[in-house]
Amino acid sequence: MQILDEHPQIFIPSRKENQFFRQSQITDTTPESFRIDFEDAVHTEYKIRIPEDRILHGEPEYDPVRAHAGCPHAKVIFTLRDPTKRAYIQFQHALQEKKETVKNFEHAVEAELAGLRTPETTGRCWIYKNQYQTHIEHWLSFYPREKVFIMIYEEWTDPNFNGFKGLEDFLGLRAGSILEGHDKAAFLHSVKESTNKKFPPLSESTQEQLEDILAVDKTYISNLLGRQIKHWNYM
Repeated sequence: MQILDEHPQIFIPSRKENQFFRQSQITDTTPESFRIDFEDAVHTEYKIRIPEDRILHGEPEYDPVRAHAGCPHAKVIFTLRDPTKRAYIQFQHALQEKKETVKNFEHAVEAELAGLRTPETTGRCWIYKNQYQTHIEHWLSFYPREKVFIMIYEEWTDPNFNGFKGLEDFLGLRAGSILEGHDKAAFLHSVKESTNKKFPPLSESTQEQLEDILAVDKTYISNLLGRQIKHWNYM
């Protein structure tokens, strides 16, 4: 978000996450209540006016039904990381923020697999949150494939991989303009440092269990992109 905010053709609201399309907001928010977040866009010296298409930050809890009703011509961008690693990191962050009720990731996984945790009863379903096929297919039932762009976290944070080129093409930006004026290696290193906190290692048995469960989702994303994702393990 920081690097995009510096781009002369992109406007990012000061509020970190708008969350207008989150399901829990459906009954108590209106477009007018969030439009103020974008007021500053018209007062900023942009080379190109902000297009009507909006970019939505996707999460399983965000509702494409409402998103499409409010912004049917939007461009939707997802940034995905290895789902096994993401599930474990999400659990650890929830634990730190005291949103998780158990101390052991394996116990949380067991509870979800046993049906004691379901998406209908809790947001702490770490497997469900990373079943990419379920969520991406839901979004693609409302937005055409050409309006949905998928970035791979391990690629765009890799200094040896031109991970922003596809995004620049998708948004109609000049090639190389996103990281222009920045030390690419230093910037991407700082991103990794801020997002990859040190957590206890995931047990080998649980990792193998999740790899087996989420293998279909890795394959689904690979098929959507038309290529293997070398940064993701395939078991």
